[in-house]
Amino acid sequence: MSTHEAAISAAIAEHRGIVVRVARSFATNPQDQEDLIQEILLRIWAARQSFRGESKASTWMYRVALNRALTWQRDERSRRTKHHQLIELPDPSAAQAAESAHQLNELYDMLRTLPPLDRSLVLLSLDGFAYAEIADIVGISESNVGARLSRARSRLRASRDAEQAQSDDAQSPDPSTTPSSSATADATPAAHTPTNTERGAS
Repeated sequence: MSTHEAAISAAIAEHRGIVVRVARSFATNPQDQEDLIQEILLRIWAARQSFRGESKASTWMYRVALNRALTWQRDERSRRTKHHQLIELPDPSAAQAAESAHQLNELYDMLRTLPPLDRSLVLLSLDGFAYAEIADIVGISESNVGARLSRARSRLRASRDAEQAQSDDAQSPDPSTTPSSSATADATPAAHTPTNTERGAS
């Protein structure tokens, strides 16, 4: 293995999280995510000669990973139909970890509602890349990055608020099934007043 290949291997090991995050942002179910991870890793290795050290290894890896994910998504849409996936129940002993995983899954679900370019921008922003680096990776201007990110964040907030409102509505009692105070009063038996006969008998 050459020095250059060793450097690429080290970069892949160090920044593998980039590959995982990109795959989870573009593929819906675990099997597709794992397949896409492998395809991205293969693409990074195949493109290793294109890395000349002019940018950070993480920036170069993101560019390769996003390009491969976009191609994969186009291929999947034209070739496959979606299948229902089995839901794996969480381990009760890991409730906190399951909750964190659930929140993370919700984040990726919301990301996948965005157009591919906006999805890439938000993902890069969440990973701490500056606008200049994001612009270099996706090939648009910094001002365009800022404008699209602002719109994407607004859309994500609106989606989150809508889901929260829907959840709150689902938890609220249905007024039509809740007895009113007057109905409750009508249903309460009236107090019995003894008759004269009953008083005499006692």
